[in-house]
Amino acid sequence: MASSAHATMYADRFPSAELQQRPADYQLKTWDYDSICSMKQQAQQDHEHSKQSSLQSSLKQKVRRLLLEEEEELATRLIIMDQLQSLGVAYHFEEEIRNILMSMHVHDAHLQLKHDLSSTALLFRMLRGHGISASTDMLIAFRDENGDFKAENPKDIDAFVALHEASYLAFPGEAMLDEARAFAVKKLEELMPSMSTFMGPASQTEIQGDLPLHWRVPRLQATWSLKQHGYNDERNLSMDPSILQLAAVDFNLVQAVHGAELVEVTNWWKETRLGEKLPFARDRLVECFFCAASIAPEPCLAGCREVLAKVGSLIVHLDDVYDLYGTLDELAAFTDVVGRWCEWDDDALLPLPEYMKAMYSAIRSTSMEAADRVMNEQGYDALPLYKKAWHELCKAFLIEAKWQHEGGMPSLEEYLENGWVTSTGPLLLLHAFTMLQQQEQTDSWLRNHEDGDDMVTAYPKLVELCSMIFRLCNDCATHEAESERGEAASAITCRMGGATSKEEARAAVADAIAETWKKVNREVALSSSTGTWSAANRVCVNLVRTIQCIYQDGDSITSPKDSRKRLVMDMLFTPLDLDICGAW
Repeated sequence: MASSAHATMYADRFPSAELQQRPADYQLKTWDYDSICSMKQQAQQDHEHSKQSSLQSSLKQKVRRLLLEEEEELATRLIIMDQLQSLGVAYHFEEEIRNILMSMHVHDAHLQLKHDLSSTALLFRMLRGHGISASTDMLIAFRDENGDFKAENPKDIDAFVALHEASYLAFPGEAMLDEARAFAVKKLEELMPSMSTFMGPASQTEIQGDLPLHWRVPRLQATWSLKQHGYNDERNLSMDPSILQLAAVDFNLVQAVHGAELVEVTNWWKETRLGEKLPFARDRLVECFFCAASIAPEPCLAGCREVLAKVGSLIVHLDDVYDLYGTLDELAAFTDVVGRWCEWDDDALLPLPEYMKAMYSAIRSTSMEAADRVMNEQGYDALPLYKKAWHELCKAFLIEAKWQHEGGMPSLEEYLENGWVTSTGPLLLLHAFTMLQQQEQTDSWLRNHEDGDDMVTAYPKLVELCSMIFRLCNDCATHEAESERGEAASAITCRMGGATSKEEARAAVADAIAETWKKVNREVALSSSTGTWSAANRVCVNLVRTIQCIYQDGDSITSPKDSRKRLVMDMLFTPLDLDICGAW
């Protein structure tokens, strides 16, 4: 049983490292790696873990029976599925939930809800969120003869919140959903004085800002939802106790899996000694693992988390090599070495400074290790893809370095054409896909590789769109600090190239993010129609959600604030008190 004292134990064991002055005012690593490596993963071996696993199995059966109860009203079944999703346990019931939603779609369930805006909006959001066709015609019943949205009950807060959340599942050109959002916002602003409720130990704003549900990290949303339900009896009245209990037990079990993986990845990082060999670079292993666990949280995706954490940590160092430390000649030589994928004793490595040799060695060995895993588990060689993707990233980094060294300012179009690659989204998602066993997509990439095509032209549209949001979010968060360092090119500065003010440029970039999300929604719907890409879709979308979270309140990779460190603590190190959640 997790006591409140036990729930805060980890916080005392991981003090922030003492800060020292660094180039570009970067912090030293913010976590004590020796303390992490000394963690004894007893949670997966002791009696308590065994009890929780047994309890989880029993609760899953209870919740499954509840979910499949056909006598339940349509609105109630929708609420149950939404609760499972919000609490982070819907992955246990993916097949059941999809079958229920498909049945609702086939039988035009929205016609039974024509006077229930809250349930209709929730159905619309759930259908689109699972890649199932849902027309905006579902909402016509809630518009008047002039086509304006109307409120059957002007004080129905739940209905307006549901409509607002549904509007973020829009496709490009769906003006009705833009109107729905404006209507919902207006009504909620009018009702704001009556909306204050007890928020438990942490407010939603502290967790993921004011992001809509569709843009939030599911694992962090589960953290927040569990805290709210655990501390707020009033919120539990509409929820079957077995759902909350399952969510609490599952959260601790998944956290234990992630904790054991973090120990292994931390040991790997210490063995690379990159923190010592590249002392000018940001050391952000724990933050990178946090991102990996946010992108692919399910226990079965261990390989995906491992490669994302490792590649992410290497990318942070590589970014600082190109942005801060390397001369233009050194960067050109390094890019060439990566393109040749030189052996360690190759003469091409001799001119490189030692820190670059260490960087290249870590990239090469990590990629070869990942490729060996893919070969052993799936039977094909992914190394050619990894080689080309690393080279494409280095070439794109080099272009940015030349802009900076030469004082050039590209056009916005030119900048973004290169920038979605330097976001590093393509490289990260390629590695993730190979661990997801996306054989069809990998075969396509391998064919393109053999034909000599660039990796950039071979990426699926969804990868490009998600990487574009990655780039735009990064630029919004880092513009001020990078401008002070003299790093000129960003979406903000390129947008300001004319007579646009900084505030106008920021607003334009925010609009571009919102419009690109609509394209992401459409692309997910198109690829989901085949039924073969759901895992990859989820990883792509979760990457964007994670990026928006870490850049929501500044740059949480370069300069993580206390609020963001608390997110890491809550998700990776602090188990839930099962007494508070009623699981024991």
